[in-house]
Amino acid sequence: MEIRDIRYLALAAGLVGAMQVQAGYWNDAAGDVWRSGAGECVHTGYWTPEMAIVGCDGKVAEQAAPAAMPAPKAAPAPVAMMALDTKVNFAFDRADLDATATAAIDSLVQQAKSKGSIKSVRLTGHADRVGTEDYNMDLSLRRASAVGDYLVQNAGVPAQAIEISGRGESEPLVGCEGMFGAAALNCLAPNRRVEVLLDLMGK
Repeated sequence: MEIRDIRYLALAAGLVGAMQVQAGYWNDAAGDVWRSGAGECVHTGYWTPEMAIVGCDGKVAEQAAPAAMPAPKAAPAPVAMMALDTKVNFAFDRADLDATATAAIDSLVQQAKSKGSIKSVRLTGHADRVGTEDYNMDLSLRRASAVGDYLVQNAGVPAQAIEISGRGESEPLVGCEGMFGAAALNCLAPNRRVEVLLDLMGK
């Protein structure tokens, strides 16, 4: 549509005074863009494609940028796990705890509590080679049970958190071959033990 045609339409409607030129389109006083009979927006003489506005000349509203996704929450730091172990020794043919044994247990428990909480306990009893295999198996279990009872009564460890097993004379630390009598008993002392392993949950 030519500019002279637009002016003719405006004059015919008596609205020339109300028309204004804005951004390449003819607008009325209310700011609405004039449209032709075919519904097309009416350009001014200096309109360029860069002046196209939403709703005219095929331009559609720009889609809003998608909202930024919230940053994923940081995974909780893994709980530190650790283990502490010691050996509790016993007198020959005995399953009761002496002062040296209880001191060793107390020291281990104190060290454990300074690092976290005791999650579980594994106690493995052992015996020397003196006596029958069956007797030594029972002795090793009684030794492990004695340590477990002490942990329950004096360290507050739940009984259900303690696992007890016995190895009898099957896993010696020393052999002392060729030795007899008192010399052999003294040499075999490291075998008369309970191995204590504490699994800890760090602070």
